[in-house]
Amino acid sequence: MAQFLLTGLNSNKEVMMMRRKRKKKKLWSKQSLYERKDGSKVLMDSTWEVAMAKRLDHLKIVWERREDMKLPYLSKTGRKRNYIPDFYLPDHDIYIEVKGYWTDAARYKMNAVQDANLVKIVILESLEAVNKFTRWKLK
Repeated sequence: MAQFLLTGLNSNKEVMMMRRKRKKKKLWSKQSLYERKDGSKVLMDSTWEVAMAKRLDHLKIVWERREDMKLPYLSKTGRKRNYIPDFYLPDHDIYIEVKGYWTDAARYKMNAVQDANLVKIVILESLEAVNKFTRWKLK
């Protein structure tokens, strides 16, 4: 087991801050900026999300993606958490989640989100599903 010597720290608070910074999770894939047809730029968390944005734009489906768009749910331990959907389609009142890799935690989260909120979430589990997405899936 590796041990680390922390020097130059003045308090336990600084040590805790160091620990918190180290725990920050990295995304599974590369973030990128997507330029919408109106010229605005939107930060995407994966190439699949970029593909979904392109698909929605091609189909002329209005979509939103905002960090302040949150759906509350309870974690397995009962903590209040917020799910930030990949896309929201305001004209259809539907959320879209592009999810290629499922963990047990991700499955639990999506079930908890749907149980806690009266919303419709369309989950696309492959790049092929993204590329084949059509308006009829919104019905």
